[in-house]
Amino acid sequence: MSKIAIIDIDNTLWQFSDPFYLELKKINRNFPTPDQWFTSDIWEGYCTEVDFIAAINSIHHNQDSDRYKPYPESQEFLLSLKEHGFHIILASHRMPTTRQPTERWLARHRLPYDELHLSLDKTVLFPKADVVVDDAPRTLEKAIESGALGAGLLFPWNMAYAGNGFGLFQNLNEVLDYIRKSSSGKRWQSQ
Repeated sequence: MSKIAIIDIDNTLWQFSDPFYLELKKINRNFPTPDQWFTSDIWEGYCTEVDFIAAINSIHHNQDSDRYKPYPESQEFLLSLKEHGFHIILASHRMPTTRQPTERWLARHRLPYDELHLSLDKTVLFPKADVVVDDAPRTLEKAIESGALGAGLLFPWNMAYAGNGFGLFQNLNEVLDYIRKSSSGKRWQSQ
């Protein structure tokens, strides 16, 4: 039976926060830079929640653009997981209407996966997950509660949660090493 890896897209396979910041600056030029985003409610005091969500959706609807490139190690990260028997479910908090641009972006950059799950609740997938890679600390905490190994890239918004039972790293190569070396990663060799 395949091992299941649930992998986020934004701020996991590509640097979403930078173009997102540019969209938010269109709404309010005083919006703080991503290095000052320490909470999930960064929009408060700078724009409405509706404007905030519209900025997210604008990027997701236009994902298949030359402007939005994956991290250099994203393809190799996913390939390595597949080579070691993981069934990869890319899971992202996205509207279903963004499926086609997301699929085109993944194909354009040859990012391998087995399933694409777009919804506002990816945690429904966690009971069957062996590994969850995400940047959101609350998502990673829920993954750990479900018995999965949790890891992600280190950002200002998750830095305070380091040591909460999941690993946070500078790049996907370090995340891959963590998966390999973890107690759950012992299954890495068993195929």
